[in-house]
Order: sequence, then C-alpha cells, then structure tokens
Amino acid sequence: MQAFLSPSVSAVDSQWAMQITASGQFSAPSALNWQAALTAQPPCTAASVYRAANQALPEPLDQHDVWFQTTLTLPEDLAFLHFDGLAGPAQIFWNDVQIGQSENMFMRCSLPDSLFGAQRSGTLTLYFPALNTVLAQRRPRPHWKTRLVEQQQLRWLRTSLLGRMPGWSPTGAPVGPYRPVWFERRQTWRISQLRLQPELHGHDGYVRFHADIQQTHKLKRALLHVGPHSAELSILPQDAQRSELQGELFFPEPQRWWPHTHGTPHLYTCLLELEGEDQHLMLPLGETGFRSLHADQQDGGYTVYVNDVAVFCRGACWTPADVTRLYAEPASLRQHLQLARDAGMNMLRLPGTMQFEQDDFYQLCNEMGIMVWQDMMFANMDYPVGDAAFADMVAAESAAFLQRTQSAVCLAIICGNSEVEQQAAMLGQPAENWRNPFFSDTLPALCKQWRPDLLYIPSSPSGGVMPFQVDAGIAHYFGVGAYLRTPDDARLSGVRFTSECLGFANMPEDSLLDRMHGNGDSPGAHPSWKQGVPRDHGTGWDFEDVRDHYLTQMYQTDAMRLRYADRERYLALTRRVTGQLMEQTLQTWRRSGSACHGALIWFWKDLREGAGWGVVDAHGQAKAAYYYLKRSMAAQTAFLTDEGLNGLACHVVNDSAQTMRGTLTLRLLRLPATTTAEVSLPLELAPHSQWQQRADALLPYFMDTAYAYRFGPVSHQVAAVHWQAEDDAAGSIAGYAFPAGHVLPAESQASVTLQVIDQTAQQAQIRLCSDRFLQAVHLQANGVQCSDNYFHLYPGVPHTLQLSGAAANTRLQLSALNLNGVLKLAFPAEAAT
Repeated sequence: MQAFLSPSVSAVDSQWAMQITASGQFSAPSALNWQAALTAQPPCTAASVYRAANQALPEPLDQHDVWFQTTLTLPEDLAFLHFDGLAGPAQIFWNDVQIGQSENMFMRCSLPDSLFGAQRSGTLTLYFPALNTVLAQRRPRPHWKTRLVEQQQLRWLRTSLLGRMPGWSPTGAPVGPYRPVWFERRQTWRISQLRLQPELHGHDGYVRFHADIQQTHKLKRALLHVGPHSAELSILPQDAQRSELQGELFFPEPQRWWPHTHGTPHLYTCLLELEGEDQHLMLPLGETGFRSLHADQQDGGYTVYVNDVAVFCRGACWTPADVTRLYAEPASLRQHLQLARDAGMNMLRLPGTMQFEQDDFYQLCNEMGIMVWQDMMFANMDYPVGDAAFADMVAAESAAFLQRTQSAVCLAIICGNSEVEQQAAMLGQPAENWRNPFFSDTLPALCKQWRPDLLYIPSSPSGGVMPFQVDAGIAHYFGVGAYLRTPDDARLSGVRFTSECLGFANMPEDSLLDRMHGNGDSPGAHPSWKQGVPRDHGTGWDFEDVRDHYLTQMYQTDAMRLRYADRERYLALTRRVTGQLMEQTLQTWRRSGSACHGALIWFWKDLREGAGWGVVDAHGQAKAAYYYLKRSMAAQTAFLTDEGLNGLACHVVNDSAQTMRGTLTLRLLRLPATTTAEVSLPLELAPHSQWQQRADALLPYFMDTAYAYRFGPVSHQVAAVHWQAEDDAAGSIAGYAFPAGHVLPAESQASVTLQVIDQTAQQAQIRLCSDRFLQAVHLQANGVQCSDNYFHLYPGVPHTLQLSGAAANTRLQLSALNLNGVLKLAFPAEAAT
C-alpha cells in the first residue's frame, strides 16, 4: 500500500466574467449580454474587479445587481462544489436554473453533485441582487438606532459593514465571491464534524480527537499523529456508510506555544492516518500547539495569563490587507503580519464591523506568535436574535468559525460583539436591553463545545457601572484622542484593558502625499483630502482636528496657521505628535504598578489613502506612529515616566524568555551637548519581569529631574535612560523625557557620523552618532526601509539600526525636529555636517 495525500480537493480555476446591472433589470443569466462583461478571478469582489480594470465602480453599489459567470465542465467524481464565502445574499444558477442560494457572507455554501443534474458542462452564475431591495423588506424595528450605518435593517443581514459606514469606511461595499471556490471529489473516506482539542495538564499535553467518517470501503485502522507522537483511534460503526472516530493522544512535556514577546511559539504538525484493505491515506490536519490560557478579573481588572505568566497584551485592531478584495495572497499577508510582529505587537483584534479572516491569517499568527482577539461579526446594532431563523443562522455561523479555527492556538479571545452594549447604554436603553441571550448564553456555550480553551467576552467594551466606562473590565479608551484629554488622563482614568484606543488621524509619509496629490500640494488643500480623514458620523469635527489640537498644545504653535504658512514644519510636527502621544500612553500603562494589562490601537492599516487611523498607510508603508509604538511595545524596553513631585522614574521591562544583562545609564542633558549628570549601574533582569527605580535614588543629590519644583531656570531640557546589553552587537535601548517641554532650540552645527557595522547585498547594520542632541530623527532614502525611525540621538551615544534595500551608493537624508536643514549621509561616509 502507498501512502499519499488526499487528491480530493481542487480549485475552480476557470476564468469568470462579471457585470453590474440596474436593480431588477434581468431575471435570468442568459438575458445578459456577457460580451460587455469584465474579466474576474475569484477570490474577488465587484470593487476589486473594477479596480483591476482601472474603471470607476458604479456607486452606490448596493443599488445595483451584480453578476458573476464562468463556463465549467464538472468532474465526473464531483461530490460538492464549495463557495467558501459569497459577500451579499446570492443566488446560484447552473445553466439558467437556480440550484442554490447563500444568505450569509460568513459561512461556506456547499452544493452537492446531485443538484447539477445530467448536464456536466455549462455555465455557473452567481447573482447578487441589489442589497437595498433586500433591505426594503418590512421587518420589525430595532429597540435603538445606531449612527454607525445609515440603513438600520442591516442588522438582519449577515454581511460586512465595510463600505456601509459613513465617516470612516470607504465606499465600495463588498459584493461577490470573496473566498475560494473549489471542487470536492468523491473519496473513500470523508471526514466531517472534526474536533481536535489540545490541552495541557501539568507539564503534559493531551489531544482529544473526534470525527464523523463517511465510507465506501471498510476502515480497518485510524491513527492520529501530533509531532513525534501517535495514538490509535477507536472506530465506532454507526451504520454501513458511517463511523465515528474518537480517541486521545498523550504528548509528554511538549514545548509550549508562547506569544513571540514572551517565548517561542512552538507548533506541531497534525496528521490523520487512515488504513483500509487496499488504501492508505495521510490527511493533513494543520499545525497546532499547547498553551494554557486564563484571565484574572479580580477587582474589575482583566489580565491575560499564558502558560501562567501575566502578559501585557498590546497590538492593534486589524484591518484587511486588501480592503477592496477582502482576500490577500499569503505572501502579502505574511508581509503585513511580520510588520506587526516586528513592532512588538503580540495581539491583533478583528473588529465586528469587518470580516472573519482567511485561513492563512490564523496559520501565520500561529507561526509568528501573535495572539488573536476575534470579535464575532456583530457591531453596534440591536440584532434580532429573538427571530428563530436568524438565531439559528448566527449560531451555525459561529459554530462553523470555531470549528474552522480549531487548530488556531493563536486564537485567545472570542468577543461576542463590538459596542452593542455601549450603544444601547449610551442611547438610554434599560440595562436588560444591553445584552441579549445570544451573547450571554448561546455563544459562550458554543465556545465551550468547540473551543473550551478560549477566553470569552460578551461585548467590547463591557464591565463596570456603564459598559463604556474605562476603569473596570474591557474599555474603549479615547480620552487621549477624540475627547481631547491631556496625556495624564491615561493614568487618571484607571484603564484596566482597552481593546480600542488612541485613534488618531496619523499623517502618512511624503511618498504617499505625492502619489495622492502631486509634488507641492498640501494636505487639506486638495478636495479629496478630507475623504481620507476619519470622523464619527454626525459630529462637527474629525480626527484631523483632534490631532491638530494636540499639536497646538505640545508644540505651542497654531496648527491651523502652520498648516498653510509652513507646510514642511507642519508635516514634521503632525507626523510625530500622534506617535509621541501613543508612546507616552503605552509607557504609562506598561509601567510597574500600573493596573492596565492590555492596549490595542485603533487601528492597524488605513482603509484608504490619506491620514487615517492606521499606523501603516493604505499601501502598507509604516507611518511615524508605527516606530513610536515599536519602541514602546518591544519585549525588552526602557523608558522614563513623570511622577510629578516625586520626579522621574526609570523603568526596564523584560517580557522575553531571556535574562537581560547589561548596564543602565541615566543622563541629564543641558542643550545643546552638556551632560549635567550621568550615573550607571549594572542590572540583571530575569525573564518576564520588570524593574523600576526613582531617578532621585540613582543620582548623588536632588536635581529636580521632572522640573516639578521650578526653583529656577531648568537645569536640563532632556533626560535619557539607556540600556546597553553585555552583547554590544545587540545595540542599546533608550527612553527620553523632556522636563521643560517638547519645543527645543534649533541646531545649525550638528555633526553626525555613520559607521557601517555589517553589510550584505540588501541589508546593512549602521551606527549613528551625533555631537548634539537631535530630536525625532527621520532617515529616508529611495527604496530603503529602516528598522527604526523618528528616534532621538543623544550626544556621543551611538544608535544602531538596520537598513533594508541599501546599496553601496545609498545616500540617506537625515532630518530632525530641532535641526535646521537636512544632513546627507552616504555609504561609507564617516561624517556629515
């Protein structure tokens, strides 16, 4: 007998045609003139097809019918034709005869071979009727209305809210086959209702297995393989064509899966081996891992423990890598997730306004050690779970997702919805209307059945006297941000865990601005600029106003006047100010003694070009805010906090699994280059631990480090803490404070040396050193990516970073907030002045 992988799956790779017609214009696929159609290739949406054809999408799309068609010859051994996702209510036609329909974008639609009849060749058509005609059906009214969407009856339809949320979501609502279409062929053994549940008991692992198997030939033996270990499964016949497989595999002392900030995300390959009289199959079941997970919710807090270690969860609310297509090629998805991982993000939240991700996403998060907070796809609305048909559909949807992601050890939190409880409470609904039985009973029961290892949260936010208050349970914190509070509010508000926070209109780099508007055109001046600036629907302000408010406060300037009077200065400040606010807030929450144990930025990637909430732009390029977050989210980091009249405090955080050994140095600087105090001490920090000490305890005498007492002129404008590891090649970690404020005198005479430490064809490690303090240094060169940017340079203290795409003749441009002009650094130049 020969072992082989099952050949039972193949993609439908034929070319498709797509066209958009007036609502109700045609009733049958054959009535359309397909000669005028656009070429399409699933996975795709109508909007992505128009983008590929460089044509304008008819808007609003929900007022139009959308048709997809392809010519097929069905396999002789066809068992099912599967549609992994059809965005929008859809009807499926085979040779002009409707053979199926889909009512749920988030569920697979499967058509058995018997529906296709005797004709094995013909046309397969997908018809998506205009959504507005579906929404026009009379249905009961909700208890409350939300401003998130204009069409309240969307609460009845299981489709994404992307493209349907005025103010921050771009137009082009998803319609079409946005997930793969594929054939399943008849096979000797067909597995369904599979349950694969790894568990830890003490130091040992167990994998519980159960599956239904349909068979045309007798199954003699079944084995489960996980990594190097195997277990024989029991075969329990149910009838002549069906059996059940069940059993348990013992895995002694497995290497545990960790979030990448705290250890190695160990994974093990899973296989199901089936043996009959004359067949032997090895069916891949993916990879999984072993980790324990629990949450401490004492006294209104929320602390996630992984493998009994408290983890500060930090990251962002994920937005699709391709918001138009809603599907990304694995290489593109890997690039985005690697960028998030490199930023120190150990958790990504998938908000309920968008979509469940494709399988590759969860597999890559498994591999990279990124935990996933998964909202179910419900947001802000009063969902009609009292309707039996609707309740059954969303229960089946939830069970299908939990079953599909059983091997996703990265999955940590299932959240029932986004802002349903908050919306109801803010609109004055009584408490009994905040949470319905689906979120309080049905969904947690489904999680217990399919994924008992996961944490469950009914709604984000929730907890506390009101679900939107931030000092208990799960919060959405926009005090620093939309509500214009000072940075101190992040501490005063007592945040415990914020699953959304720090949403700002983050300014992209010049390369995107030039792409949008052409060289020399200012943000704000172009008519399309505000389309890329998010706003809450119905407000008289947007998030650019929020950003400019903080710019005015922190840099003591008139942001509005600066925007038109000095474009370059405005862009320099506006890029940095949101990153500074994020960095300072994250450090406040990560400091020793903080009650906060999680912060997820709103959000990861812009949904369209412009100054959106994303910390990377619509094309995946990191913005300034990304680098500030990268330093404040790092597994090993050092920083300073202002403790008021108690002065500055020094912090070192070691979330990693390695011991930190090195030297900590506190420096106070009088500009431009006079160190008024410097003290060093050796420090060893155990894995998963923190260290804190007041600056006054390190210095030989009182120096008013935070400039709190103000007895006279400030003695130092900059305070810095540097961590230097024993291994010099690891570089240093630095944290800064500005006791007299962020506005520093301009420098005209700075000299910067560049040393190339190591260089290959596309990578270079460089070391920069300045003779003057340089504030928020920005490096740029065509085609070059920097591992760090918008960092400070302390006089005489080298800063090490990596360059990607740097060639021997690369010329770097160095600018800084307090530097007049631009320095040009060339490889292997020694200095630029």
